[in-house]
Amino acid sequence: MEMVHSQKNSESEKTEFVSQQFESVLVKQFLNDALKPMFKGVFNENSEGHRLYRHFFTDALSESIAQGGGFGISSILQQQLSPVGNHKEIETDKEKSN
Repeated sequence: MEMVHSQKNSESEKTEFVSQQFESVLVKQFLNDALKPMFKGVFNENSEGHRLYRHFFTDALSESIAQGGGFGISSILQQQLSPVGNHKEIETDKEKSN
């Protein structure tokens, strides 16, 4: 969250960070239901340990998926939130990182 309020980061960096975080939240919502069958029988399903383990696993997996490109929602958000002339800069930055 500090990155968003920092004055030394450019608007495109802030937009990239926020859009990745948003995509991570969406991915986490998808994974919560998708991974339920995988966690059956690991712990007592009603225990706090089970919920905590599932939360950390899902959180780490969703962050990793979002940072790795995710479903493409992050790049679409970046294009929508950036000024009109800034779209090419975002695409160029993405090509350099790949």
